[in-house]
Amino acid sequence: MKDKNIFYIKSIVDKEITDATKRVNTQKIVNTTKEEIKKLTNEDFIEVLISCFIPDTYRDQGKKEKLYTKLSELLVGEWWRRMGGVYVLPTKKSGTEDVEMILDNRSIVCDSKIFRLGRSQKAPNVKDFLKLASVVTWMRNLKQKYADEGVDQDIIGGLVTYSSFHEWEKDSEVYQECSNQDTSVLMLPYEVLGLLLKMKDKFALADLLELWDYKKIGMKESKNKEAYWKTVESFLCGLLDLDEEKYKEEINKYRDKIVAARDKYRKLVCDDMKDKKTQIEQRINAFDNIEELKEHAICELDKFENAQNRDYLDRIDEFRKY
Repeated sequence: MKDKNIFYIKSIVDKEITDATKRVNTQKIVNTTKEEIKKLTNEDFIEVLISCFIPDTYRDQGKKEKLYTKLSELLVGEWWRRMGGVYVLPTKKSGTEDVEMILDNRSIVCDSKIFRLGRSQKAPNVKDFLKLASVVTWMRNLKQKYADEGVDQDIIGGLVTYSSFHEWEKDSEVYQECSNQDTSVLMLPYEVLGLLLKMKDKFALADLLELWDYKKIGMKESKNKEAYWKTVESFLCGLLDLDEEKYKEEINKYRDKIVAARDKYRKLVCDDMKDKKTQIEQRINAFDNIEELKEHAICELDKFENAQNRDYLDRIDEFRKY
């Protein structure tokens, strides 16, 4: 696992956005990255794809996180291009998918998920992960867009891509949503996408689209995690001509790499902690007078202890008035 692949997106974001950055030309950055990323080998690209997390050292949901998210959507589009399809990244976000994945006259609407490793929950809230009604709306809007252009495009379903580090441990409503019989919406982690790209010469991309034919693959609506994955993995094993043991072996190779990436992201936090501790020591050691040091300590502790209260006061003053 190469560091340059683990931090491929981070290096772009950190280069494009500094403390002095006032405005981010997201579309220009996406267009440039779109061409640069084509130069990666499939092996390197897969490492970039499976190890993409929002760094926990990005302290708020600001410019860096927004650009990071947009570039992660680009990764999914590039994956589909390498698989043999065509993709579109809508510039208008309201009422649209993150990525439209196209193969001839068929399209899939994709919602690409990217999270922080240090988020407070093992898995996200189901509604944060998948809103089935939104997918239905995206499909309807996309169908209408093509119809307005005089094109009969088949919107076959949805796809949610995500890191399996944020997988649910037990049965969940998310599996029921992803196995519902009215709208086929698959959830596939990035290591599965990686394996499909690695072994793409074993199958035709059109055959992969059969995974969205729930009647054909025997998908039954259920909250049962094991049942969902048994259906999906059974299809994938057949598609890739792998037995179950070999399939899991291949997936675990990628998961080992994801763990290695996790350790690198964790080190970012540890290094940041060390840097902050060093800065604190330097500031404390700069005081010669004990009274000045006490005053400084009181001021800093007040900032820390009352930060939330100050936020409350600011919101009261800003919003609660006529």
